[in-house]
Amino acid sequence: MASIAVLAVITLGGCSGGKKGTPVLDLAKAGAGTCLNVPDKLGDNVTSLPVVDCKTVHTHEIFAVIKYTTSDVFPGNQKLDSFATAGCIQPFEAFVGTSNFDSTLTFTWLTPTLTSWNDHKDRDVLCVLQDKNSAPLTGTMKDSHR
Repeated sequence: MASIAVLAVITLGGCSGGKKGTPVLDLAKAGAGTCLNVPDKLGDNVTSLPVVDCKTVHTHEIFAVIKYTTSDVFPGNQKLDSFATAGCIQPFEAFVGTSNFDSTLTFTWLTPTLTSWNDHKDRDVLCVLQDKNSAPLTGTMKDSHR
């Protein structure tokens, strides 16, 4: 139950609608190093995403989970996106081993929706990386220096 901002060509989003896979709320527990094989057409809303072994070909990898603690009241998508933009940069470099600006990878994020915020106390922002050209990934990108 999350919305995701887009810095690259893939679009993920929202809280309703179903796809097979791991519930988005459980992805925060899975944490960094969790690989995803996100379909090209996901729609505006998502409740789950397909998790795969990082040794297999995949499209995305969670590299950080950061908690929004500034307010107990839902801040809105714009503030969550600003928080994610700033909050995912440092963990990206620590995880990949190179800065986002020098990398062949880019990142996006999943943020809580109003529903997940209120109903599930969801405050987790998931930082997710992918290849800048949407090329498939194989293996973890941790310390890959890509």
